[in-house]
Amino acid sequence: MTTTSPTTTPGLIPEALPQSALDQYVRVRVGNLELAMNTVRLSGVFQLSRQHRLTEKNTVLTAKGEFPVVSLADIVSDRLKMSCGDDFEGKALIAVEHEGQISMVRADSVSRPATIRVEHVHPMPRIANSQDGTRLIRAMANVNPAVSNPDESIRFIFDPLVALGHEVAEEADKPNPLPKQAASAIAAAAATSRRATASGGKKSGQLLAFVPEDVSRREVERVFCLPLTAIAEVVTTKQQLNSFGTTDIFEGFVLWRQVPVPIVRLGKIFGFSKDEPVEGSRRLVIARATGNRFIGFYTKPQMQTMKVPSALPGNAAALEGRPHLGCFRTEFAEMVVPDMNRILDKKF
Repeated sequence: MTTTSPTTTPGLIPEALPQSALDQYVRVRVGNLELAMNTVRLSGVFQLSRQHRLTEKNTVLTAKGEFPVVSLADIVSDRLKMSCGDDFEGKALIAVEHEGQISMVRADSVSRPATIRVEHVHPMPRIANSQDGTRLIRAMANVNPAVSNPDESIRFIFDPLVALGHEVAEEADKPNPLPKQAASAIAAAAATSRRATASGGKKSGQLLAFVPEDVSRREVERVFCLPLTAIAEVVTTKQQLNSFGTTDIFEGFVLWRQVPVPIVRLGKIFGFSKDEPVEGSRRLVIARATGNRFIGFYTKPQMQTMKVPSALPGNAAALEGRPHLGCFRTEFAEMVVPDMNRILDKKF
Protein backbone atom coordinates (compact mmCIF):
# COMPACT_ATOMS: atom_id res chain seq x y z
CA MET A 1 0.00 0.00 0.00
CA THR A 2 1.31 3.43 -0.85
CA THR A 3 0.42 6.57 1.02
CA THR A 4 1.77 9.13 -1.41
CA SER A 5 -0.91 8.72 -4.08
CA PRO A 6 -4.17 8.22 -2.20
CA THR A 7 -6.43 8.92 -5.15
CA THR A 8 -5.15 5.80 -6.96
CA THR A 9 -6.22 3.40 -4.17
CA PRO A 10 -9.76 1.99 -4.54
CA GLY A 11 -12.11 3.02 -1.73
CA LEU A 12 -9.92 5.83 -0.48
CA ILE A 13 -11.26 9.31 0.16
CA PRO A 14 -10.73 10.91 -3.28
CA GLU A 15 -8.66 13.88 -2.20
CA ALA A 16 -5.06 14.30 -1.13
CA LEU A 17 -4.51 15.17 2.51
CA PRO A 18 -2.11 17.99 3.46
CA GLN A 19 1.24 17.05 4.94
CA SER A 20 0.56 19.22 7.99
CA ALA A 21 -3.07 18.92 9.06
CA LEU A 22 -3.05 19.77 12.74
CA ASP A 23 -6.31 21.69 12.39
CA GLN A 24 -8.07 19.20 10.11
CA TYR A 25 -10.32 16.43 11.36
CA VAL A 26 -12.62 13.74 10.09
CA ARG A 27 -15.80 12.63 11.83
CA VAL A 28 -15.84 8.92 12.56
CA ARG A 29 -19.13 7.12 13.09
CA VAL A 30 -19.06 3.97 15.23
CA GLY A 31 -22.51 2.56 15.96
CA ASN A 32 -24.63 5.32 17.48
CA LEU A 33 -21.59 7.36 18.51
CA GLU A 34 -19.73 9.94 16.43
CA LEU A 35 -16.14 10.83 17.32
CA ALA A 36 -13.52 12.96 15.59
CA MET A 37 -9.94 12.18 14.54
CA ASN A 38 -7.07 14.44 13.61
CA THR A 39 -5.91 13.80 10.05
CA VAL A 40 -2.20 14.12 10.79
CA ARG A 41 -1.76 10.30 10.76
CA LEU A 42 -4.58 9.50 8.36
CA SER A 43 -3.24 7.63 5.35
CA GLY A 44 -6.56 6.79 3.75
CA VAL A 45 -10.02 5.27 4.16
CA PHE A 46 -11.19 2.00 2.60
CA GLN A 47 -14.60 0.43 2.37
CA LEU A 48 -14.54 -3.18 3.56
CA SER A 49 -15.49 -5.30 0.56
CA ARG A 50 -14.61 -8.53 -1.19
CA GLN A 51 -11.14 -7.11 -1.79
CA HIS A 52 -10.50 -7.02 1.97
CA ARG A 53 -10.83 -10.09 4.18
CA LEU A 54 -10.61 -10.10 7.96
CA THR A 55 -8.55 -12.93 9.47
CA GLU A 56 -8.74 -14.67 12.83
CA LYS A 57 -5.50 -13.00 13.91
CA ASN A 58 -7.01 -9.50 13.66
CA THR A 59 -5.52 -8.51 10.36
CA VAL A 60 -7.08 -7.48 7.07
CA LEU A 61 -5.97 -8.88 3.70
CA THR A 62 -5.96 -6.44 0.81
CA ALA A 63 -4.46 -6.29 -2.64
CA LYS A 64 -1.72 -4.14 -1.09
CA GLY A 65 -0.84 -6.61 1.68
CA GLU A 66 -1.86 -7.72 5.17
CA PHE A 67 -2.37 -5.11 7.88
CA PRO A 68 -3.25 -5.17 11.62
CA VAL A 69 -6.81 -4.06 12.35
CA VAL A 70 -8.73 -3.13 15.51
CA SER A 71 -12.44 -2.47 16.04
CA LEU A 72 -13.17 1.04 17.29
CA ALA A 73 -16.41 -0.27 18.83
CA ASP A 74 -14.40 -2.72 20.96
CA ILE A 75 -11.93 0.00 21.92
CA VAL A 76 -14.73 2.36 23.02
CA SER A 77 -16.34 -0.41 25.06
CA ASP A 78 -13.04 -1.43 26.70
CA ARG A 79 -11.44 1.98 27.29
CA LEU A 80 -14.47 4.22 27.84
CA LYS A 81 -16.88 1.63 29.26
CA MET A 82 -19.48 2.77 26.74
CA SER A 83 -21.69 0.90 24.30
CA CYS A 84 -21.94 1.99 20.67
CA GLY A 85 -25.24 0.13 20.25
CA ASP A 86 -26.01 -3.00 18.28
CA ASP A 87 -25.79 -1.53 14.78
CA PHE A 88 -21.99 -1.46 14.41
CA GLU A 89 -20.98 -2.95 11.03
CA GLY A 90 -17.37 -1.75 10.77
CA LYS A 91 -17.32 -1.43 7.00
CA ALA A 92 -14.96 1.56 6.98
CA LEU A 93 -11.23 0.91 7.43
CA ILE A 94 -9.16 3.89 8.56
CA ALA A 95 -5.54 3.50 7.48
CA VAL A 96 -3.23 4.97 10.11
CA GLU A 97 0.49 5.51 9.50
CA HIS A 98 3.02 5.26 12.32
CA GLU A 99 6.79 4.94 11.90
CA GLY A 100 6.37 3.91 8.28
CA GLN A 101 3.86 1.16 9.07
CA ILE A 102 0.15 1.04 8.23
CA SER A 103 -2.53 -0.29 10.59
CA MET A 104 -6.31 -0.20 10.28
CA VAL A 105 -9.09 0.99 12.59
CA ARG A 106 -12.58 -0.31 11.82
CA ALA A 107 -15.49 2.12 11.98
CA ASP A 108 -18.86 2.52 10.28
CA SER A 109 -18.20 5.66 8.27
CA VAL A 110 -15.69 8.48 7.91
CA SER A 111 -16.39 12.00 6.68
CA ARG A 112 -14.23 14.10 4.41
CA PRO A 113 -11.61 16.23 6.18
CA ALA A 114 -12.82 19.55 7.55
CA THR A 115 -10.97 22.39 9.25
CA ILE A 116 -11.83 23.26 12.85
CA ARG A 117 -10.58 26.58 14.14
CA VAL A 118 -8.06 26.25 16.96
CA GLU A 119 -10.25 28.20 19.43
CA HIS A 120 -12.89 25.48 19.11
CA VAL A 121 -10.56 22.65 20.18
CA HIS A 122 -10.20 22.10 23.93
CA PRO A 123 -8.30 19.66 26.17
CA MET A 124 -10.46 16.92 27.66
CA PRO A 125 -10.55 17.44 31.45
CA ARG A 126 -9.66 14.32 33.43
CA ILE A 127 -12.78 14.69 35.56
CA ALA A 128 -14.77 13.96 32.39
CA ASN A 129 -12.91 10.80 31.34
CA SER A 130 -11.56 9.40 34.58
CA GLN A 131 -12.27 5.85 33.34
CA ASP A 132 -10.07 6.40 30.27
CA GLY A 133 -6.72 5.45 31.79
CA THR A 134 -4.94 5.19 28.42
CA ARG A 135 -6.12 8.68 27.36
CA LEU A 136 -7.82 7.48 24.21
CA ILE A 137 -9.58 10.84 24.19
CA ARG A 138 -7.35 13.83 24.92
CA ALA A 139 -9.42 16.63 23.40
CA MET A 140 -12.84 17.70 22.21
CA ALA A 141 -14.04 20.05 19.50
CA ASN A 142 -17.01 22.27 18.82
CA VAL A 143 -17.65 21.21 15.24
CA ASN A 144 -20.76 23.37 14.82
CA PRO A 145 -20.36 26.65 16.75
CA ALA A 146 -23.55 28.09 15.26
CA VAL A 147 -25.80 25.76 17.29
CA SER A 148 -26.39 25.67 21.04
CA ASN A 149 -27.23 21.97 21.42
CA PRO A 150 -24.08 20.25 22.74
CA ASP A 151 -25.17 16.91 21.25
CA GLU A 152 -25.00 18.48 17.80
CA SER A 153 -21.78 20.42 18.27
CA ILE A 154 -19.40 18.63 20.69
CA ARG A 155 -17.30 15.81 19.27
CA PHE A 156 -14.64 13.97 21.25
CA ILE A 157 -11.30 13.50 19.49
CA PHE A 158 -9.71 10.07 19.80
CA ASP A 159 -6.04 9.26 19.27
CA PRO A 160 -5.72 6.50 16.63
CA LEU A 161 -2.30 5.47 17.96
CA VAL A 162 -3.77 4.82 21.40
CA ALA A 163 -6.61 2.88 19.77
CA LEU A 164 -4.01 0.71 18.03
CA GLY A 165 -2.26 -0.04 21.32
CA HIS A 166 0.75 2.26 21.01
CA GLU A 167 2.04 4.09 24.07
CA VAL A 168 1.84 7.82 23.49
CA ALA A 169 3.94 10.11 25.66
CA GLU A 170 1.94 12.41 27.92
CA GLU A 171 2.23 16.05 27.02
CA ALA A 172 1.02 19.01 29.02
CA ASP A 173 -2.27 20.30 27.69
CA LYS A 174 -1.69 23.65 26.03
CA PRO A 175 -4.49 26.19 26.39
CA ASN A 176 -5.97 27.36 23.12
CA PRO A 177 -7.38 30.85 22.59
CA LEU A 178 -11.03 31.23 23.53
CA PRO A 179 -13.90 31.77 21.08
CA LYS A 180 -14.78 35.42 20.70
CA GLN A 181 -17.99 35.13 22.75
CA ALA A 182 -16.19 33.69 25.78
CA ALA A 183 -13.14 35.96 25.46
CA SER A 184 -15.37 39.04 25.31
CA ALA A 185 -17.29 37.97 28.42
CA ILE A 186 -14.08 37.36 30.37
CA ALA A 187 -12.55 40.66 29.23
CA ALA A 188 -15.66 42.57 30.25
CA ALA A 189 -15.72 40.92 33.69
CA ALA A 190 -12.00 41.66 34.19
CA ALA A 191 -12.47 45.30 33.21
CA THR A 192 -15.34 45.67 35.69
CA SER A 193 -13.22 44.11 38.43
CA ARG A 194 -10.28 46.45 37.70
CA ARG A 195 -12.51 49.52 37.78
CA ALA A 196 -14.07 48.41 41.06
CA THR A 197 -10.66 47.78 42.62
CA ALA A 198 -9.26 51.11 41.45
CA SER A 199 -12.23 53.03 42.85
CA GLY A 200 -12.59 50.98 46.01
CA GLY A 201 -16.01 49.95 44.82
CA LYS A 202 -18.16 47.37 46.49
CA LYS A 203 -17.01 44.57 44.17
CA SER A 204 -13.41 44.96 45.27
CA GLY A 205 -12.17 41.89 47.16
CA GLN A 206 -15.52 40.16 47.19
CA LEU A 207 -16.68 36.56 47.35
CA LEU A 208 -19.67 34.74 45.98
CA ALA A 209 -21.10 32.48 48.72
CA PHE A 210 -23.34 29.56 47.74
CA VAL A 211 -24.52 26.07 48.64
CA PRO A 212 -24.21 23.34 45.98
CA GLU A 213 -27.53 22.02 44.75
CA ASP A 214 -26.68 18.44 45.69
CA VAL A 215 -26.34 19.23 49.40
CA SER A 216 -29.28 18.43 51.65
CA ARG A 217 -30.48 21.29 53.82
CA ARG A 218 -29.92 19.01 56.80
CA GLU A 219 -26.24 18.74 55.82
CA VAL A 220 -25.48 22.43 55.41
CA GLU A 221 -22.60 22.69 57.85
CA ARG A 222 -20.44 24.75 55.52
CA VAL A 223 -20.97 27.35 52.84
CA PHE A 224 -18.86 27.33 49.69
CA CYS A 225 -17.36 30.44 48.17
CA LEU A 226 -15.21 31.65 45.29
CA PRO A 227 -13.66 35.04 44.54
CA LEU A 228 -15.82 37.03 42.15
CA THR A 229 -12.83 37.19 39.81
CA ALA A 230 -13.11 33.39 39.42
CA ILE A 231 -16.76 33.55 38.35
CA ALA A 232 -17.28 33.73 34.60
CA GLU A 233 -21.08 33.84 34.77
CA VAL A 234 -24.07 32.72 36.81
CA VAL A 235 -26.65 31.23 34.44
CA THR A 236 -30.32 31.10 35.36
CA THR A 237 -31.75 29.59 32.17
CA LYS A 238 -31.97 25.84 31.61
CA GLN A 239 -28.99 24.43 29.71
CA GLN A 240 -28.93 21.42 27.40
CA LEU A 241 -26.53 18.71 28.51
CA ASN A 242 -24.31 16.32 26.59
CA SER A 243 -24.11 13.29 28.87
CA PHE A 244 -21.00 11.63 27.39
CA GLY A 245 -19.09 9.57 29.96
CA THR A 246 -21.13 10.54 33.03
CA THR A 247 -20.14 9.33 36.51
CA ASP A 248 -21.42 9.93 40.04
CA ILE A 249 -19.55 13.25 40.16
CA PHE A 250 -19.58 14.30 36.47
CA GLU A 251 -22.88 15.11 34.75
CA GLY A 252 -21.76 15.92 31.19
CA PHE A 253 -21.03 19.06 29.17
CA VAL A 254 -22.96 22.24 28.49
CA LEU A 255 -22.05 24.84 25.90
CA TRP A 256 -21.24 28.21 27.43
CA ARG A 257 -20.49 30.87 24.82
CA GLN A 258 -19.37 28.13 22.38
CA VAL A 259 -17.06 26.50 24.98
CA PRO A 260 -17.79 22.93 26.20
CA VAL A 261 -17.89 23.18 30.01
CA PRO A 262 -17.89 20.07 32.25
CA ILE A 263 -20.61 20.04 34.90
CA VAL A 264 -19.71 18.45 38.24
CA ARG A 265 -21.63 17.56 41.39
CA LEU A 266 -19.76 19.72 43.85
CA GLY A 267 -21.56 18.40 46.92
CA LYS A 268 -20.81 14.80 45.99
CA ILE A 269 -17.14 15.65 45.47
CA PHE A 270 -17.03 16.98 49.04
CA GLY A 271 -18.75 13.94 50.50
CA PHE A 272 -22.33 15.14 50.80
CA SER A 273 -25.22 12.85 49.91
CA LYS A 274 -28.40 14.50 48.73
CA ASP A 275 -31.69 12.80 49.58
CA GLU A 276 -34.05 15.61 48.65
CA PRO A 277 -35.81 16.22 45.32
CA VAL A 278 -34.08 18.65 42.96
CA GLU A 279 -35.40 22.16 43.37
CA GLY A 280 -37.21 23.72 40.44
CA SER A 281 -35.12 26.90 40.47
CA ARG A 282 -31.37 26.62 40.59
CA ARG A 283 -28.30 28.45 39.39
CA LEU A 284 -25.53 27.22 37.12
CA VAL A 285 -22.18 28.74 38.07
CA ILE A 286 -19.53 28.83 35.35
CA ALA A 287 -16.19 29.18 37.14
CA ARG A 288 -12.75 29.87 35.71
CA ALA A 289 -9.68 27.70 36.23
CA THR A 290 -6.18 28.19 34.83
CA GLY A 291 -5.27 27.73 31.17
CA ASN A 292 -8.51 29.05 29.62
CA ARG A 293 -10.46 26.25 31.30
CA PHE A 294 -13.92 26.38 32.81
CA ILE A 295 -15.98 24.21 35.12
CA GLY A 296 -19.65 24.36 36.01
CA PHE A 297 -21.80 23.28 38.94
CA TYR A 298 -25.37 23.82 40.09
CA THR A 299 -26.20 25.67 43.31
CA LYS A 300 -29.29 26.43 45.31
CA PRO A 301 -30.94 29.67 44.16
CA GLN A 302 -29.99 31.63 47.29
CA MET A 303 -26.55 33.14 46.76
CA GLN A 304 -24.76 36.02 48.43
CA THR A 305 -22.03 38.42 47.41
CA MET A 306 -19.91 39.65 50.31
CA LYS A 307 -16.68 41.36 51.09
CA VAL A 308 -13.84 39.11 52.17
CA PRO A 309 -14.71 38.81 55.87
CA SER A 310 -12.54 38.73 58.95
CA ALA A 311 -11.95 35.06 59.57
CA LEU A 312 -10.30 32.38 61.66
CA PRO A 313 -8.89 29.07 60.36
CA GLY A 314 -11.57 26.45 59.78
CA ASN A 315 -11.68 22.72 60.42
CA ALA A 316 -9.33 21.65 57.63
CA ALA A 317 -9.04 18.12 59.05
CA ALA A 318 -12.68 17.47 58.14
CA LEU A 319 -11.83 18.23 54.50
CA GLU A 320 -8.79 15.98 54.22
CA GLY A 321 -8.57 14.50 50.71
CA ARG A 322 -11.12 16.96 49.34
CA PRO A 323 -10.09 19.44 46.60
CA HIS A 324 -10.09 22.75 48.44
CA LEU A 325 -7.84 25.79 48.66
CA GLY A 326 -8.73 26.42 52.28
CA CYS A 327 -11.51 26.86 54.79
CA PHE A 328 -12.18 29.57 57.36
CA ARG A 329 -14.69 30.46 60.05
CA THR A 330 -16.65 33.68 59.92
CA GLU A 331 -19.67 35.15 61.69
CA PHE A 332 -21.64 34.09 58.65
CA ALA A 333 -20.61 30.41 58.54
CA GLU A 334 -17.64 28.12 58.07
CA MET A 335 -16.65 28.67 54.44
CA VAL A 336 -14.82 26.42 51.98
CA VAL A 337 -13.00 27.53 48.83
CA PRO A 338 -13.06 24.67 46.27
CA ASP A 339 -10.00 24.14 44.07
CA MET A 340 -11.28 24.20 40.50
CA ASN A 341 -7.98 23.04 39.01
CA ARG A 342 -7.75 19.96 41.24
CA ILE A 343 -11.34 19.08 40.41
CA LEU A 344 -10.78 19.40 36.65
CA ASP A 345 -7.58 17.36 36.89
CA LYS A 346 -9.22 14.75 39.16
CA LYS A 347 -6.49 15.19 41.77
CA PHE A 348 -8.47 14.11 44.81
